[in-house]
Amino acid sequence: MATPPYPPPPPYVPQPPANPLGGKHKTVLGCGGLLFTFVLIGAIGSACSPTGSETTKKVPGPAVTVTVTATATVTPAANAAAGSPKRAQESAPAPAASAEPVTAKARLSNHVGQQLQAAQDAAQAEGFLVLTSHDATGGNRMQVWDRNWKVCSQSPGPGTLDTATTIDFGAVKLEEACP
Repeated sequence: MATPPYPPPPPYVPQPPANPLGGKHKTVLGCGGLLFTFVLIGAIGSACSPTGSETTKKVPGPAVTVTVTATATVTPAANAAAGSPKRAQESAPAPAASAEPVTAKARLSNHVGQQLQAAQDAAQAEGFLVLTSHDATGGNRMQVWDRNWKVCSQSPGPGTLDTATTIDFGAVKLEEACP
C-alpha cells in the first residue's frame, strides 16, 4: 500500500467556549455589584434605625430692636463770621465715632427638653447666632445628626442676654435619659 502524501490529521480536542465577557465588561459588572451592595446595606441600615416620633413646633421669638443714637456738634470756624460760608463748611469737624460697640439684647427661652435641632432653630430665631452643643453624658460624642438628640441642659439659662453670647446645649440621644 502506498503511503499518503500528507500526514494524518491530529485527533479532535474540544476547545473551551470563548469568554463572552471581556475586561471592560467584568469591570462594569464589578463596580455595579459593589454599588448595589452599598445601596442594599444603606437601605437595611435606615430600615433598622430607630425613628423618633417626637414632633416639634416652631415658635417665633421676639423681634430684636437695635436703637442707635448719634449726635454731632458742629462749631463754626472764626472765618465763618467773616462771611465765607463755603470755608465754614470745609473747616467743620467731622462727627466723632462712638467708641462703644453697639450690642443688642434679646430674650432667650428655656429650650431644655426640646429636640436639639429645634432648640438651635428657636435660639437663632430669637437672635442668638453663636451656638454650641456637647454630649451631656460626658462621652464626647459628636452631635452629627441634630434631630437624633434632645437638650438636657442649657448654658446660660433663660433670660435677657447679649445676642453675641455663646449658647451651649448639653444633649443626649433621644432614647437616652438625661443625666
